[in-house]
Amino acid sequence: MRTSLVVPMIVIAVLDGCIVFSYRGSAALAAASQGDPAAKAEVVAAFERLNSVTSYRMKTSAPEGTTVLVEVVPPDKRHYVAQSPTRGTFEYIVVGTQTRERVNMPGQPEGWRCTAKSRPLDTRFNLDRVKQNLTEVIRRPDTVIDGIPVHTYAPASGGGGALYVVVQTGLPRRMVLVDKQSGKTATIDFYDYGAPITIALPPCG
Repeated sequence: MRTSLVVPMIVIAVLDGCIVFSYRGSAALAAASQGDPAAKAEVVAAFERLNSVTSYRMKTSAPEGTTVLVEVVPPDKRHYVAQSPTRGTFEYIVVGTQTRERVNMPGQPEGWRCTAKSRPLDTRFNLDRVKQNLTEVIRRPDTVIDGIPVHTYAPASGGGGALYVVVQTGLPRRMVLVDKQSGKTATIDFYDYGAPITIALPPCG
């Protein structure tokens, strides 16, 4: 599967609480090395704190140039923009049960398509699902990202991938995921916590 197609799926999986350190599911995860329960609890706590913030952004970057920007305003607003240098742009907005979708790609109609969801959006991470899907993890040495000290968590089974959590706030700063087949990586940055983000539904058509 091309990276340009996989990256949006990664973001959706992360937002749904499937916090693992690889793109693809693998039976090998079930046989992962013994992790550190305290480290795993700290990772879960980071996403619990994420559930309490008033707004934030996530940006995913992949080797082929595909990027995905997600703006989140709890409890029920999310704005998602995926850009590919070869495939164009896909934009998706959800407010409660209402959705708007716009595709800027060859052969696609212009304007916003409007649909409704059967259930309202809940932007909070499902912590039970996070615990269920989370790879066994261990602590690695602390490091610094953009001048900010962060704790480092990695899969106990090896193979790359990591989660970086800000020392001062306990909030996620960066997640690095590794495609188990190709070895390619995708990086998800979390930032702009508490920023004045406005998400509104555009008119249909």
